[in-house]
Amino acid sequence: MTIGDDDVHPKKVVLPQEIPADHTQISLKWNQVHRIGAGLHNLGNTCFLNSALQCLTYTPPLANYMLSREHSKTCTSGFCMMCIMQDHITHVFANSGKVVRPTGFQEDAHEFLRCTLEAMLKCCLPANDPVQAAAFVHQVFGGCLRSRVKCLKCKAVFDTFDPFLDVALEIKTAPSIIAALKQFVKLEQLDGENAYKCIKCNKMVPALKRFTIHRSSNVLTIFLNRFANYYGDKITKDVRYPEYLDIRPFMSQCDGEPLHYLLYAVLVHTGSNCYSGHYYCYVKASDGQWYQMNDASVTISDIRTVLNQQAYILFYIRGKERKGTGKGTAAAAAVAVGTRTGAGKRKHTEAEVEEGRLTGRGGETGMVAGEGKGTGTGAQREISGRGTFSIKA
Repeated sequence: MTIGDDDVHPKKVVLPQEIPADHTQISLKWNQVHRIGAGLHNLGNTCFLNSALQCLTYTPPLANYMLSREHSKTCTSGFCMMCIMQDHITHVFANSGKVVRPTGFQEDAHEFLRCTLEAMLKCCLPANDPVQAAAFVHQVFGGCLRSRVKCLKCKAVFDTFDPFLDVALEIKTAPSIIAALKQFVKLEQLDGENAYKCIKCNKMVPALKRFTIHRSSNVLTIFLNRFANYYGDKITKDVRYPEYLDIRPFMSQCDGEPLHYLLYAVLVHTGSNCYSGHYYCYVKASDGQWYQMNDASVTISDIRTVLNQQAYILFYIRGKERKGTGKGTAAAAAVAVGTRTGAGKRKHTEAEVEEGRLTGRGGETGMVAGEGKGTGTGAQREISGRGTFSIKA
């Protein structure tokens, strides 16, 4: 049995409001091409901070806004995380080829990322306004989840909605993020001790429950739950993730046009548990070239290497269908997502959804199954202190 939109009209609820923000329409593409920014000094176990900051720095709509300095023109706060991020991003791009100290920030990369985004979110809001999706940060990172419950006695359907800044996926049994997303939206039976209290039946009843993404975000941040228990033990298995992602099958309205996202940053954790190890990241620069950002080290990379990491956090941005091979992208990883058959809408097969791919030319796929991790094989170029390139084996 499924929970369908045609079963029973769900209880009417009010979605988180979309009040127009003070900012102009955000641009999901870089406003201009910048030289790759500076590396960041590790100030003593601050690799988690450095990697999260670098992923935020290379988020196009956030970087565009920060580099415009629009926020600081009207900000009157004594302490403002938005102003701190603006100064940091501006400083990083002004010091290409150098190494700078991340300043203004007082251990986990995901926790730091969430705290930073929430602090920035609060700075965007008038003092007397509730937290709404109108804030600039929520315009960039925010979406909405729907939880739909269907009572199996009276057949009533109840919807609740929750805003999100990231989507957390369980990966213990999932070989890919596509499989993890399928688990995320999987129908759940509520009965026995886990029965549902139906307000119409006024008693505990068996029910069906399902989560879906109701309103997609412009930037989709996917957190892979690698730390399995109270002791911080890590799930070290490989979890495949695509360069191009269509989340339409996981939306409340799953039968519409493909909803494309492009990978632009990957945050990686190495180590056996959450209390040790090292964080670094890969980011896609404004010219389309991939780089590994490992504290002070800034090294040119490629999509094949990027797709073979033990990812902890994935950053995707909404984009259009892939139409060719871009700069800094391995040709072997190219894929045309959401291709059409005739004039009709693209239909997704169960196998395609499971494997995380959509049909492309020559059977190519957006996930590369390479051998090994880290920096890959072959020579790589690393940015020197003067901003020039030297060959690094």
